[in-house]
Amino acid sequence: MNKPMTMLAFVLLFIVTPVSVFAVELQLTPAQLANASLETAAVGSRESLTQLKLNGILTADRRRIHHVAPVVDGLVTTLRVVANEKVRKGQVLAQLRSHSLGQAQAGYLEALARFELAETERTRIEGLWKDGVVAESRWLKVDSEYKSARATLEARRRLLALAGLSDRQIRQLAKQPDRLAVFDLTSPIDGLVTGVEIESGQLLGVGQVAFRVDDLSTLWAMVQIPVASLPQVSVGVAAQIRVQASPGQIYRGTLESLGGAVEALSQTLSGRIVLANPDGRLLPGMYAEVTLSGMASEGLMVPASAVFRLGDQNYVFKVLGDGRFEPVAIETGAEAGGWIPVISGITADTNVVSSGVAELKSHWQYGAGSE
Repeated sequence: MNKPMTMLAFVLLFIVTPVSVFAVELQLTPAQLANASLETAAVGSRESLTQLKLNGILTADRRRIHHVAPVVDGLVTTLRVVANEKVRKGQVLAQLRSHSLGQAQAGYLEALARFELAETERTRIEGLWKDGVVAESRWLKVDSEYKSARATLEARRRLLALAGLSDRQIRQLAKQPDRLAVFDLTSPIDGLVTGVEIESGQLLGVGQVAFRVDDLSTLWAMVQIPVASLPQVSVGVAAQIRVQASPGQIYRGTLESLGGAVEALSQTLSGRIVLANPDGRLLPGMYAEVTLSGMASEGLMVPASAVFRLGDQNYVFKVLGDGRFEPVAIETGAEAGGWIPVISGITADTNVVSSGVAELKSHWQYGAGSE
């Protein structure tokens, strides 16, 4: 065979020959050992908590979203707030003038006047009856009229309560006749107005949504978890969330639920993380970096810095002593917190190189210092 062909064959042999052609044992000279910045660590058993890094998007907590709608029909006379305003519970968002409410209020005031008259007459007649001045039949008639007026008043009061008026507002009707037919649409919570669906002069029907108010003290972070990572995850695990708006801030939450079906195209399962938003800096729509704490496990571990890869195989350098090192193929699990679990290949108490691995790998591959 001529020389060019020999050289080509050697190159091809180097490319396709597996790692076994490298020296089984690596020997460094005293000078090389002195110049190498090597550190070692003993393989040992330890507990690890896997971490899963995901991308997520923040949304409002659906349990804290409130749509505000009137329980009476009416014309919008005053719009008090607009979108993106913070509001307090009970704050008036808009005022309506409602003909049906005005009729109910007028009916209540009429029933209140009849009740007060019946109550006064009952008290007067009761005294006369006890003194023997009037017959018992007169007393019974007056008492019956009083009870009927009381029942009518209570029915009218319940109608106003169903229309959204508080007990205080109902009691003040007689003192504020100018408030008849005026309906205050109020916020049910402390929160942020995220939607306004009405304008002044608009006629609203019963149940027609006028505002959306969100309580953003807690939010949801929605993530998509790869099917292959599901064994590392369970409901209730802790989560850390970071957003670009507050890069130095870590928000903490809990994985509250997992979806019931895998998304066929992406082969992921949705997860919902509930997180506190005490400073109000987090907003729905933000992208987030999410780190889920996985399942705790215990087993043999090596520092992640000790493991290197050739082809599809992971290796560590076993320390033999006197400047000798042996590359050992190992089977590993997923890295967690700077440590890699060892499934097979080495045993406990084995010393491995944990720093300077790249330099040793170069010696091993290219034969410098080897026999």
